[in-house]
This record gives sequence, C-alpha cells and structure tokens, in this order.
Amino acid sequence: MENYVKDLQPELRVSYCKLIAVSVDNTEITHKFREQIGAEWPFLIDADRKLINELDIVDNTDRAHSPIPIPYTFVLDGNREIYKIYNGWWFVGRPTVEELRHDLRTLIARRPDYAYNREWDVSEEARKKAFL
Repeated sequence: MENYVKDLQPELRVSYCKLIAVSVDNTEITHKFREQIGAEWPFLIDADRKLINELDIVDNTDRAHSPIPIPYTFVLDGNREIYKIYNGWWFVGRPTVEELRHDLRTLIARRPDYAYNREWDVSEEARKKAFL
C-alpha cells in the first residue's frame, strides 16, 4: 500500500477520484497502519468480518483461521457500479498503481466534460468586433 500512498495518492487529490480501504483488523491496528504509511484516504473497519461475509470474499478452507479475507480490489464508477474487480488472493492479482491509473483514466474519460471543449472560445477577430 505504500506505493499507493507515494505514487497514487497525490494524483487522486486532483483527479476527482477516491480510494477507500476496508480492514479486518481492530481500530487501533488499522489506525496505526494508516498512520505508518501516511494514507489520507478512509479506512473502514470490519473487525467483526460482517462485510467480507456479506460480499462472500472469504476463504473458509482453513478451519483454524476462518474466515480469511480474500484481498479484493473493486474499481467503481461515478454511480458506484463495479467497473473492474481484482482478486488479490495471489499477490500478482493485486492491481499495480499503473493498472489503477489506467482504470481511472478509462472511467473519467466517460464523463461528458472529459475532453476540453473550446466551443466557448471565439476567434480573435470575433472577440475584437464584440468590444468595438
């Protein structure tokens, strides 16, 4: 997560994008971790593991440690609809900063105001006539 803080967090501030993390650790551990890495985004706490069970993102094969949360990453659009899901059970399944950057770029490009529109920008000649 440190790379998200260093590389992605500054971009999120100016890109109208949000990041939220859900932790199954208790409040104290979660706050210490968030502070340690310098994350400015919200961390939601699911210490009772209700959310991970509702979302069915648990591994129950190890009876001694169940439920084990599967680290998923959900990329949501502006309507909070799922655009993409990363299953991070294996580390290589977790999104890189660059993958998230591409996902967010694709989503923001769907906005009607994404491309700079110069319709308002009249020609220099028309502007001079307007002020005469």
